[in-house]
Amino acid sequence: MLIIHKITFIFVDKMCKGFFRAMTTWSVKKERIRLEKLLCNQHLDFSANYMAIQQLHALLKDYPQLVRPSSVSALHHVLKDRTHIPQKQSLFLYRAAADALISVVKAAPDNGLGEQSMRTLRQAVDAVSGAPQRAAAEALASLPLTINGPVVCYQTTADIPHVKWEDLLSKNGFSVCRLPTMFGRSLVAKIDKDNRLLVIKVAHDEHSVQLLNKEALWMDLLSSKGPSFPVRFNIPEPIKFKESFVFRLQNPPLKHLLDRGTNSTHYAIGFKAHNDYFVYPNEIAKGRLARQRFKETLFRNAWLFGKLTAMGIVHSAPIPLFHNRLQQARRADRGIYEWHRGGRLDRWLYSCRYPNFGPTGIRDFEHFMSIAKPGVELYRYIGSHLLSLLLVTGSYFRNKAKGKCGFDANGAPIDTRDLFDRRFFQELIRGVFLKYYRGFVGKKFEHKMAFDFEALTCRMIEEMGVDRHMFEILRKIDQRAMTDQAFRAFLNDNGFTDRETDRIEKGREDITIHSGPHLGGFNERISLPELIAFLSMTSAFCVAGKFLCGRKANV
Repeated sequence: MLIIHKITFIFVDKMCKGFFRAMTTWSVKKERIRLEKLLCNQHLDFSANYMAIQQLHALLKDYPQLVRPSSVSALHHVLKDRTHIPQKQSLFLYRAAADALISVVKAAPDNGLGEQSMRTLRQAVDAVSGAPQRAAAEALASLPLTINGPVVCYQTTADIPHVKWEDLLSKNGFSVCRLPTMFGRSLVAKIDKDNRLLVIKVAHDEHSVQLLNKEALWMDLLSSKGPSFPVRFNIPEPIKFKESFVFRLQNPPLKHLLDRGTNSTHYAIGFKAHNDYFVYPNEIAKGRLARQRFKETLFRNAWLFGKLTAMGIVHSAPIPLFHNRLQQARRADRGIYEWHRGGRLDRWLYSCRYPNFGPTGIRDFEHFMSIAKPGVELYRYIGSHLLSLLLVTGSYFRNKAKGKCGFDANGAPIDTRDLFDRRFFQELIRGVFLKYYRGFVGKKFEHKMAFDFEALTCRMIEEMGVDRHMFEILRKIDQRAMTDQAFRAFLNDNGFTDRETDRIEKGREDITIHSGPHLGGFNERISLPELIAFLSMTSAFCVAGKFLCGRKANV
């Protein structure tokens, strides 16, 4: 049935394209008025409504000089009308109306109809929900933006040098008074000379060498050749050996720790970083950031993510976001979360453990990518940035009692809603968007929003503060894809004892894993659809704002 509908839509689209070419101007005007009246008819059925929208869209494209306020009003009526929302294909209908409005915006006539169409779309994104909002938001996301990211050549040198630990220190004038410590897979030592950190980041395996090189190249580009930023952004400075950022570290200290989870080749990069480089905004171990410092850190990074994205430099993972971590190996999307689909969000609190931003600014430059000729892909990255910032904001409150998670002794979900400061949380949610918008668009957000921030805040506290969704399923097919060692390690990491693991036959039956909290049940929708609606709205506003600023600059 779905295929039949799609074929029908394609047929209608093609039929409408040349429909008006043989008509006289007078008859076109008459037809425009007829179609506008049809679209304002409350009793028009789904197919007739879709046909009328497509015909009006074709007319407006072929005869842009005949567009009138009544044309825009008729399309606005379609977006406001909720009669057809129950239809499975309703998104096609609302998207057709939104696309027609976008064609008027792109034409940008001098009579103000472009502004009226833009205002209509923004109102639809702000004031409605469901398919009409998504259609209007994705239509705005298609607006052309003039963004060209820098060209970066990621190729490593053929001859990767071997560097001894002692030579690395002496050749760079580093004085280290104590044994380095380990942060993840990085050797970290305080440099006495300038009270900064020397970081040696080691590859997991030979396949991740390219990622290390990519990270160093972005550091070099932004620290030495990039623009200066008006806010604090401590960009690490990479160390080069024989024209190569990547090297093989010889006789490293803490070799027994380095070899855990990596291999013995010790491919690495080195860089100088600020003392606060490993301070995380939501952590507890080193002392929780005070409210105002957390707010400043969060807002500044929101601005930085927006600013870099406007420059065509997109960070693809402010935090790791997954729909289903367990199925990474066999899913085409590698289990990565696609927020616009509104699916369940896997282990949200776990994803917030080590954000790739903090007091020093954005970090983990291996996730940077250059964007040119952006389209809907950019809109989705903006939404992922905002989602990541808001999840970390929620974890800031949850981490006040880090051990409180899951179910209590009676099997009831643990309730941590008392950890959240509702007013402060709402201020942070609103501020994240406003700062990101300013960084991306280059000006203050001036549109009046009808969006209910109070309701969103309450729903986020409800879902983030009560651990209702704690389970997921390790499918038989995913078990069979694991080695025996990996299978046992996975079960042990997820609370199974060795005795319990011994009794489980790999691949015989699905296994329930206690791994949450998740936002939504396994194979279900996200339990916070209000958050998806917010991301849809704010991401669309960012693209629309950037488009309008670019158009005014070219006038």
